[in-house]
Amino acid sequence: MSLTRLVMRLAAARALRDRTLAGPRVFDSAVDPIDQTIAENRQPLLVLTTDEHALDVTGRDLGSGAHRCDLVIEIAIASRVELPASDGDGGQISIAIPHTDEGMELTLDIMEHQVTRALTRNDNAWSRVWMKLVPRVTRRLSRRGASSENGVRFAARQLVLTSDLVDTPVSGDTIAPNSAWGEALALMEADPILANIANLLRTELDGSALTDWRRAAEALGLPLEVANHIGIGPIADLDADPQPLSDVTFADFDLAQPGS
Repeated sequence: MSLTRLVMRLAAARALRDRTLAGPRVFDSAVDPIDQTIAENRQPLLVLTTDEHALDVTGRDLGSGAHRCDLVIEIAIASRVELPASDGDGGQISIAIPHTDEGMELTLDIMEHQVTRALTRNDNAWSRVWMKLVPRVTRRLSRRGASSENGVRFAARQLVLTSDLVDTPVSGDTIAPNSAWGEALALMEADPILANIANLLRTELDGSALTDWRRAAEALGLPLEVANHIGIGPIADLDADPQPLSDVTFADFDLAQPGS
């Protein structure tokens, strides 16, 4: 429904990498069930998906409106976790959280806090982009889960952030470098793994350059003839786009009043 949904999820995954107890184990849209993924890794991990996405549509404007996109962040652990901590005298110690019911629940609570803090703290380029792509979060839901599959005992938490999104730029429009999309694409282009996706998105969005009235008609889902009838198109020929004014010629005429 929205390319912003894709970019928002990628930005969230990058913003969370190495910012929680999961470390680099942050997976974007993993297809395998969480119990299979945790059985293979055993270490704390995060899996991000975007499940439900609804948009309040007016007319045929299918790209803009109030978005309700569910960013789902699954948190899972299946082993003892060690946390760095201060010893109270300026030194560092390591605190081990055991692989017990209480220990796993404590670890999940800490990781959920780390996730929300990493996404909304303005100390990382990816989190700043995520906050620009997500003007507001309208709902936060946390679900608990646990299981013992294939001999692996694990605990999980599903965090759902229902978010509004900025609109995806209209094809043929200019993407401002300081906009949410401009900054997101710049970060993706600098990332060796995401650079090809960024190039694909730019190709999709740049398309053929469109004049303002054609771009407005596309954004509103209007046939060009209808757009012309409501006054946003050229006066005569739909195939002839208005041209910028280049020359102004003043005719010679006498301003003298009769009898002067």
